[in-house]
Amino acid sequence: MTNLAEGELSIKELAEYTGIPKKNIIKAMKSLENRGYVEKRAIIGRDIIFSITEEGLEELYKYYLFMKKLIEDMEFTLCSRFDC
Repeated sequence: MTNLAEGELSIKELAEYTGIPKKNIIKAMKSLENRGYVEKRAIIGRDIIFSITEEGLEELYKYYLFMKKLIEDMEFTLCSRFDC
C-alpha cells in the first residue's frame, strides 16, 4: 500500500517494484479493495490500475505511527544495553 501513497500503480508495476508474483498482488489488492483501502481506477488490457483511498491513507499512517514508536522503543532498549 505504501507504493500507492505516491500515485496510481498497475498490478504489473506493483509486482515489479515488490518482486511479489502478480497472482499474490491480485489477491492482496482484492482484500484491500474489500476493506475500502484501495480502489480500481482503470483496466488496461489485462492490467488493473489501483489507487489508495483516504481510508487507506489513514490506515497506512496509523501503522506508520505504530512502527515508528516500536523502532524508537527498540533503539532505546538496545542503546541502554550496549551504550550507543
